[in-house]
Amino acid sequence: MRDILLAFDAGTFEFDLQLEGDTERDLRGDDGLLTAVIISLFTDRRALPDDALPDERIGLPSDRRGWWGDILPEPGDPLGSRLWLLWREKDMDVVVERARQYADEALQWIVRDGLVGERRVTASRVQGGYLGIGVELLPLPGTTDRAREWNFVYDYKNSVPLRMLAPGV
Repeated sequence: MRDILLAFDAGTFEFDLQLEGDTERDLRGDDGLLTAVIISLFTDRRALPDDALPDERIGLPSDRRGWWGDILPEPGDPLGSRLWLLWREKDMDVVVERARQYADEALQWIVRDGLVGERRVTASRVQGGYLGIGVELLPLPGTTDRAREWNFVYDYKNSVPLRMLAPGV
């Protein structure tokens, strides 16, 4: 599967497209599902009806967020994750576990659509307000594909990824 590469810019804390080639008229590509993982984790998925919204807890109007295409009559897999719901949470073990669940939920489609055989998602506290999110995608049985692994540091107090670490870090 070939996709457009979203590259992380540590200076701006953003993912962006990159150009390549002699004339820099081509978009840089990715064969390893990185772009799919980035969009799945760091795009705001619409909150479920029973989710406690961060804004409601401080008296602001509620915003369920999400991609407008998810409300179509026959929606497919909802896009993104609910990691954004953590932005007003305290630094507790239950928040780390919810982050892992939200990240795992966001990546379910990769297995369901048959792109990989299995996914493994971890979450850990890096320091107050920062989570480590690890993603490992295992190939389909009987293929020659390799396992893929990424680690991200996520600032859940500001709902932004801070950096992407080398595999295994």
